[in-house]
Amino acid sequence: MKSLSHCAIALFLVTIPCAGQIRAGAAKRAITPDLKAHSPVFLAGFGHNRVATGIHDDLYARCLALSAGQRPLVICGVDSIGLFLDDTAKIRARIEADAVIAALHDHEAPDTMGLWGAAPGQSGINEAYNQYVVDRTVEAAREALRMLEPAVITLARAHEAGLDTFIDDDRPPVLHDTEIIALRAVSRSGKAIGTLINWANHPETVGSKNTLITADYCAYLYRHTEALLGGTAVFVNGAVGGMQSSLGATVKDPATGRPAEELSFRKAEVIGSRVAELAANGLKKARPASIDRIDFRERIVEIPMRNKNYVAASQSGVFKGRKNPTPDGATRTPVGYIRMSRQGKPHLEIALVPGELYPELSVGGIERYPEADFPDAPLEPALKQLMTAPYRMLFGLANDEIGYIIPRAEWDEQPPYLKGSAKRWYGEVNSVGPDAAPVITKAFSELVR
Repeated sequence: MKSLSHCAIALFLVTIPCAGQIRAGAAKRAITPDLKAHSPVFLAGFGHNRVATGIHDDLYARCLALSAGQRPLVICGVDSIGLFLDDTAKIRARIEADAVIAALHDHEAPDTMGLWGAAPGQSGINEAYNQYVVDRTVEAAREALRMLEPAVITLARAHEAGLDTFIDDDRPPVLHDTEIIALRAVSRSGKAIGTLINWANHPETVGSKNTLITADYCAYLYRHTEALLGGTAVFVNGAVGGMQSSLGATVKDPATGRPAEELSFRKAEVIGSRVAELAANGLKKARPASIDRIDFRERIVEIPMRNKNYVAASQSGVFKGRKNPTPDGATRTPVGYIRMSRQGKPHLEIALVPGELYPELSVGGIERYPEADFPDAPLEPALKQLMTAPYRMLFGLANDEIGYIIPRAEWDEQPPYLKGSAKRWYGEVNSVGPDAAPVITKAFSELVR
């Protein structure tokens, strides 16, 4: 196997300090598909030929812009299953700012990656819809930048035991990264601008039988946040690998005291509303955070594409020209880092990860299993533990989607399987390969330094 020192290739590194008065702006644009113009609309994330039959709620691209001087930063959360680097690069090229475009991995949104078409090997991408998402996200980002005004920033974290019950993890080790981290911007006059919430959970609560377009629990998170705090709510998902899902989780309905019905919009509402409430309560009690500098750093790495199905999908046109391997058989993807500080002291740090990170790579807790394919592999550092700010976010699917990012020591593609399982654990089938975690964590460690 090729050594990891040859797998991570730094193609560029950007560090842009922006010193000055903090300003903020926010905007959103609907990206709901037209079921006639974009027909057929294949829903993503479960199986093939799941065609949308109606719209339950609108999908959005939501953006928060921040600036502390020369070059602004814009963070956009997009109600999408995933956007490849090819599409996010189109968006970022049209924005006069450093930009993070993070899909929320919504399993009730159109297939923008090509993997869930009418049948295996048939792309589910509608190019007109993908371009619509690109154009509307650009519009939202540009408006957020135009709306920049002097602002007061508050930061908060929130956690309660109930958040862990919102997530089911069906693969060992059972771990969650359920802390909510939130940022709120209000104008100097007290007008609400926007709220950014970072949390980790798959938006797939209503399940595979649903055929209505929906942002799942995110729709209720937006609605409730904006009702409580005003302004524009922006959500970015976190470490959802492994598999951090609301499916199978027993969620107590506060209205009845009983578990919310499985695969229901009511269950999605309970989840989204509670996350919004916890974030809002924390922000209302928070003191202003003085920020005079924003640093944005990014590095392009190359990760060997060892998943033969990914290679076959690329070669057969499932991705429609996206995610083409390099001549060496690797995928190029960005790893990023954001730091917001005051006089050199960090207040908020953000890890930008191009896929679905396992939570043990976010908060720690990697375990060694004798049945693993690489049981003696070095343990990767937890990204949040590499940061030192009191508030630490992790954005999954940031500017790309490469699938699951699994600790190398837990990689288990060949029998015997972890903990004596009779069948293969889920995860590796949707991962680019076992080199992803070492390459990404190494690059991020260097960016933090």
